[in-house]
Amino acid sequence: MTSQAMLDSGWRSPVFASKALDAAARCWFATVLLGQAIFSMYIVMFYYGSTLQGNFARFNQVMPAGYIEGDGPGNVAVITHVMFAALITMGGLLQLLPGIRRRLPALHRWNGRIYVLIAIVMSLSGAYMIVTRTDLVAGGAFGHTALMINGGIILLCAVMAFKFARRRQFASHRVWALRLFVAVSGVWLFRIGMMAWLGLHGAPVGFDPVSFTGPFLTALHTLTYIVPLLFLEVYLRAKAHGSATQKLMTASGVALLSVVMLGGVLSATFGMWLPRV
Repeated sequence: MTSQAMLDSGWRSPVFASKALDAAARCWFATVLLGQAIFSMYIVMFYYGSTLQGNFARFNQVMPAGYIEGDGPGNVAVITHVMFAALITMGGLLQLLPGIRRRLPALHRWNGRIYVLIAIVMSLSGAYMIVTRTDLVAGGAFGHTALMINGGIILLCAVMAFKFARRRQFASHRVWALRLFVAVSGVWLFRIGMMAWLGLHGAPVGFDPVSFTGPFLTALHTLTYIVPLLFLEVYLRAKAHGSATQKLMTASGVALLSVVMLGGVLSATFGMWLPRV
């Protein structure tokens, strides 16, 4: 076997590296699919159930100041936000399924339009909630700022994804749609990140559980609202133009991230979501 043939067939070959990166990405998506499907069921069972019963005060078991008697606009913003949360979570997962894009293009297009619209509505309602109900957001001023930045990123990605879809520039559209999905997933990532940390330590470490502030929460806001977008850019560039080494390193990072996320999903499911329903 020639040296070139050995290079083409070995674990450091471009073909193997590309397959490893694709496999890592599938593992990441499977983890996200599982976690966000469970999160959506929790939203439906807890928030939809409370809304159908007219028991809005139950929101306060989970969201401090989630429902305030007499504050009509604020309550509408909160209720709208949580009602759309399950729709946007499942809608985003549908958009990423290749089979939907290939076999049901009309569903992909209409689901995408609804997804963009809901993303815009949730960003605006979320900003209103941050401004009017500061107790809703953990992490103090830094957490508020991180969420506002996240909302701005969601608005930008939503507009750009829609614009490129309308122009039928689908390569650019898919990149912006992925950015939108990651940005929209920030709140979910925060929750599983928190539960992964608590599951690892077994107790609040690095933050005050009463005031819900501290260095860990500052780091978590950065890691869940900003860093994932940077990580996505690394993945996209490695997939498009990376060397075999770059692809293998990125695949390792994606695989490690998937393991951490899976731990957070399991901790959130059994430690936070299931006990509340």
